[in-house]
Amino acid sequence: MKYRRIAEELAEHVARLARRTEALEDASAMVAHDVKSILRSAIDADEPREAMQRALDLVDSILDAARADQADRSHAPVADCLRQAAADLDHLPAEVVANVTSDFPLPPAALRLILRNLLGNAVAAGAQRIHIQARRVGDRSVLTVENDGAAPGATGRYATGAQLGLALCRRLVARCGGALELKPGLANGARVEIVLSQ
Repeated sequence: MKYRRIAEELAEHVARLARRTEALEDASAMVAHDVKSILRSAIDADEPREAMQRALDLVDSILDAARADQADRSHAPVADCLRQAAADLDHLPAEVVANVTSDFPLPPAALRLILRNLLGNAVAAGAQRIHIQARRVGDRSVLTVENDGAAPGATGRYATGAQLGLALCRRLVARCGGALELKPGLANGARVEIVLSQ
């Protein structure tokens, strides 16, 4: 009986270490993915100091997001995270229409990172309009980000924007106990649904 308890504790500890290792790997990949574009724009900017500060702030938010997991039961104000995500991208050539007045059951840093990636993907896909909606469906919270750019299966622009970042966002949502699904939009473009149980 004693050995069984020790084995269970050891297995739990190993699983916890594996999750932390995955989070660190994700954090380094996110830094490379997101900060690289800001640093590129800083090279060409008239005021590189501002772009460099944005890059440093982005690194902080990525590290906070990488620490998120199912144990973190915080809720993020969707409107605030969306505003921060749009500011991180500096200039969005697409119109963002948001119907979000509630909180979403993800840590704020994680939601900000996910929204920033989804907005960036939509712009890379040539979207002119991005619609964001948060709602409750029974005991689940659903956040939908839909755009009118290229469809998920399309080659070219959407594929350029969606590779590494979307996979990392999917893993981040999964670590928090939810699911992120990419599918074709209702009319055209792409639709992402993030679902978490309360």
